[in-house]
Amino acid sequence: MEQTAPTTPAASVHVRRADIKRNARLKLTFAIFRFCLYGMVGLSSEIFFYNLVRIARHVPVLEMLFRFQWRVDDRLGLNGIWDTPVSTAYGQCSLWMFLIYGVACFFFIEAIYRRTFRHPTLLRAVLYGFAILLFEGVSGVFLLKLTGYQIWYYADAGAILWQMTSLYILPIWMVTGLLAEVIYRELMDPDLVAALESPLPATPEATEASLQLMQ
Repeated sequence: MEQTAPTTPAASVHVRRADIKRNARLKLTFAIFRFCLYGMVGLSSEIFFYNLVRIARHVPVLEMLFRFQWRVDDRLGLNGIWDTPVSTAYGQCSLWMFLIYGVACFFFIEAIYRRTFRHPTLLRAVLYGFAILLFEGVSGVFLLKLTGYQIWYYADAGAILWQMTSLYILPIWMVTGLLAEVIYRELMDPDLVAALESPLPATPEATEASLQLMQ
């Protein structure tokens, strides 16, 4: 019978340190992945949102949710997009929005959800809405100082915070927060987290086994 060599205290400490480093690396990688996912989803959603707003403004009752006047700096000559035919499906988005959506979801939506997931959905929606509203106003001013352009501004009666956000868009941000929450909840599924933390397949056989599980 083979006997396993006893593990020395030094070896145990080395293994624990290796595990701690690996866990820290995995957590960082997962955090970067979530940030990038939020940013990419935000970019594509904003492009789609232009078309949604144009359509919704011609639908009775629904148009009440889209009375905000979402604009960009007039010097950029991009506000004519609101007059393009809906059938063209045109939208636009500044690449700065990748960071804006990533920060909003990663640092605000996730944090609020972790602290309030036991509370009613409506309460979380209100918290999401006001958090995004405040961040939109502050980040809009920051980008104006950084770039010299209003990457966005609001030209309606509900505009607040230096016209960088509007009370009229609050319901939209509430829904946006709930959608981001769904993404976060799916990403934090225990099975998915376990799969992401498992070692990558190192051999063709292990790769084939992984592909079979995916199917």
